[in-house]
Amino acid sequence: MDTITLLPLLSQSLSSDPQTRRGAERHLTEHEPVPGFLLSVLSIVQGAGEAPMEIRLAAGIYFKNAVKKMWGEETTPLLPSLVDRQAIKEQLVPVMISLSTPQLARLQAQVGEAVAAVAELDFPDQWEGLVGQLVSSISPDNFSINVGVLQTAHSIFRRWKSQFQSDRLYSEILLVLSEFCVPYFELFKRTDQLLSLPADQLPPTASLPQLAQTLLLLLQLFYDLNAQDLPEFFEDNLAVFFGNPDTGDIGLLGKYLRWDRAELRGDDDDATPGPLQKIRSQICSILELFTLRYSDAFTTALLTPFVQSVWEFLADPAMASSQTTREDALVCRALGFLGVVVKMGSRRSLFEQPGTLERFLEMIVLPNMALRTHEEEMFEDDPIEYIRTDIEPSTETDTRRQAATEFTRALMEQFETEVTAIVKRYIDAYLGQYNSNPAANWKSKDTAIYLLTSIASRGATLQHGVTSTNVLVDVVEFFSQNVFQDLQGAEGTVNLFLLVDAIKFLHTFRNQLTKEQLISVLPLLIQHLSSSNYVVYSYAATTIERILFIKINGQALFSQADVRPFAQDILMALFTNIERGQTPEKMAENDYLMRCVMRVILTARQSLTPVFLVVLQHLVGIIGQISKNPSNPKFNQYTFESVSALIRFVAEGTPATLGQFESELFGPIMTILQEDVLEFVPYVFQILSQLLELHPTTTLPEAYQNLLGPLLTASLWEQRGNVPALVRLWKALLKRGAPTIVANNQVQSLLGVFQKLIGSNINDVHGFSLLQALFESVPIPALQQYIRTILVLLSTRLQSSKTPTFVYSFVYFFCYILAVEKEGLTPDFVIAQYEGVQPGIFGGILQGIVLPQVQKIPVKDRKVVSVGMTRLLTQSQTMLTEPLVKSWPATLNAVLALILLPVDLTATTAIAEDDISGLDFDDGVAGFQASFARLGASEAKKEDPVAWLVEDEKTFLKTQLEGVAGSVGPLLQQVDPAALARLQS
Repeated sequence: MDTITLLPLLSQSLSSDPQTRRGAERHLTEHEPVPGFLLSVLSIVQGAGEAPMEIRLAAGIYFKNAVKKMWGEETTPLLPSLVDRQAIKEQLVPVMISLSTPQLARLQAQVGEAVAAVAELDFPDQWEGLVGQLVSSISPDNFSINVGVLQTAHSIFRRWKSQFQSDRLYSEILLVLSEFCVPYFELFKRTDQLLSLPADQLPPTASLPQLAQTLLLLLQLFYDLNAQDLPEFFEDNLAVFFGNPDTGDIGLLGKYLRWDRAELRGDDDDATPGPLQKIRSQICSILELFTLRYSDAFTTALLTPFVQSVWEFLADPAMASSQTTREDALVCRALGFLGVVVKMGSRRSLFEQPGTLERFLEMIVLPNMALRTHEEEMFEDDPIEYIRTDIEPSTETDTRRQAATEFTRALMEQFETEVTAIVKRYIDAYLGQYNSNPAANWKSKDTAIYLLTSIASRGATLQHGVTSTNVLVDVVEFFSQNVFQDLQGAEGTVNLFLLVDAIKFLHTFRNQLTKEQLISVLPLLIQHLSSSNYVVYSYAATTIERILFIKINGQALFSQADVRPFAQDILMALFTNIERGQTPEKMAENDYLMRCVMRVILTARQSLTPVFLVVLQHLVGIIGQISKNPSNPKFNQYTFESVSALIRFVAEGTPATLGQFESELFGPIMTILQEDVLEFVPYVFQILSQLLELHPTTTLPEAYQNLLGPLLTASLWEQRGNVPALVRLWKALLKRGAPTIVANNQVQSLLGVFQKLIGSNINDVHGFSLLQALFESVPIPALQQYIRTILVLLSTRLQSSKTPTFVYSFVYFFCYILAVEKEGLTPDFVIAQYEGVQPGIFGGILQGIVLPQVQKIPVKDRKVVSVGMTRLLTQSQTMLTEPLVKSWPATLNAVLALILLPVDLTATTAIAEDDISGLDFDDGVAGFQASFARLGASEAKKEDPVAWLVEDEKTFLKTQLEGVAGSVGPLLQQVDPAALARLQS
């Protein structure tokens, strides 16, 4: 596809009309296999066709995503072609460097991610010249080029810091170090030399902003190259970077930590950190790394000047009192570094001098703990961002309050008694200020609550809240004396920030209150759900949700009886707040509200039956709106999880309601499928499966029969996220409608799907699942003509590209078809089908593939495997004839070894299948297309393929062997006698 054809498609992919946008995206995807396609996209990124910036950026994003999706794609190993791959690799670095201007930084970032994605798979083995290409591009004076080179290098090397140690990783790092360190060091020294000059003496290709950007990238690369281990090169040059205490030299890092250039501070009115703040922040990250990892080399003598420098700029009144966010990232990184130093007991002496702790708390903690102007503005103007920043602290959202809190907790680890006493004095002082004039001094109480929280918590997780507290602080007493009154206040009578503080205090210390105390405050939280303030009702929702999530010894603290009186009121208030959104994006903005809906349904369960229809209609209406433009994956997940939970607890318990569920849901489901809302399709397939599985296995309702043809559409199976849900739906369809599927001649189409899935390392497990469903439900005469082809496909994959997952799935399938009880499917029939492919193949697979894997079978699958192997041993005449009879003793030994293995108790203590109260998604929700977003509440109980067996597998083996003892007596002499004796006992 040439650029002339690509440009309008990329333009349409930016359309606000979902139909136009999806059509363009579909068209682009269809052209991905065309040779030269990605190269054409890359040319547009570089500027071909004089495309406007928004089109070039769209091309950059598309190129990055396409590379990530296709480069390591097992299902299409020739996409892109090897020729295209090589051409792309040759062009990536030059394109990256060509985009090295501030105006093109966003484009460069997209190409940089593509470089990193390719390098992760191909470097160094299939991209040997990459480092040489980078090094040879470094210029002594053209810093526009140098920025591009360093940006490219950083995009490749930064992934090291999050990787596990391995020989391959260290080989890669050593290769890079051998080529990169010397030119890197020379460029660092050249940059330092130029930065020492006045701006008017700099070369024309080395402006001060470019040099500052170069220095920042050099520091980021310093972190990358030292992230896994301290290389010999950097250890030898430690004094150059960190200084020499004996001579008083502070080194390059010490120099630039204290360095100041007015031109690089950034605009006072700009919230974005300037180059100076970014450089200092990166140095603090390096100091934190070396303090944690390389304390032997980074001695106290080297460390002390850096601690002093960081203390000095943090304690600067101008820094501490600044109301701009420009310095926030620097303050957070600096406090993070000091926190690491404090936690190391070996560096305790730096902080234990008289008065030091008091000064740290007074001059650093208190100023940064106070509420700032921009946070008040965010509370009003961008409440959802305020909530996420405040309630979900992360390294990506730097706030001074969070950093000050973490630093206080670091001090508490070493000096708990001293810090607690000091902070308590400040808390009392702040509360005194508040009580003297509550209206004017409300911020003092806000600070006091934050201080109390920082010293009261000794251990906490985002999922479970505070898990252990400081014994020197009475959290419950503080709550009753200072917080509960604000929680009780009606809207308008309490400062909104203090009301939010009160709700958040409950959220944080929910585990420290008794069930009775929590139940007593629940009506107050429900009352605040009706607040007109976005932050207040959102905090109330997330606090209710976390309270209902509490577990004691693995059991939910709250039962459906506990929430029955409140459930309907909570849900209606939540729906009112969600439905205030005037657009799909605004409706889906607040995932805290929908997560609370999900949690209430998971807790209230069958008690919602009288009002389920009202709840369902609200959910269906919300799905109809957000499907017009899905924008928040968490909100989507919680919405469909809520629908699924309602089906599970109401429709399963009251079958008469199933028709009402289908009546309400089929309309929006069909709309989603017809309009191809990619993000929602996997969800609706799971919902359809869940509904269908509630129907008897004797009939397939007409509504589902009408789906049989459309569900075989190739494009549905192309989306990776659809595959698990589609396979599950087809299993339910086959169980209830096999005769119809056979009559429609759709078995062959399903086997075509199986062939596609089995060829992919990602989807092969789903291919086996579909194949097992076919063998379970379709009459053997209808499958007979295809069995040889099936076995050829499996055997070919075993020979050409077997993976541990494929081998395990194959062994399970091998035993599965021997174990299931089905007319015509006998062990001798199965052997005959294998032998029809190639004489002797069954014995070869049994001895070479199956038996070596039998003892590796997990507990959950041992029964099927042992029953299948038992039937092969005792119900097959062919196994007792040459040449297979030679494998008989080895097969029995393998089965005995399997069934006599001790049961791993950890495998039997998992959550019961009907206990889904623990569903949570704090680790993130899967992406739309690349991954499958499972609906936990929709999962059916796993069926037992050998449910026909009324005895356990050990007894079954024993009785079956006794039944054939007369014909296998001599063979038993070759079996492990100790194992046989254990079986007999």
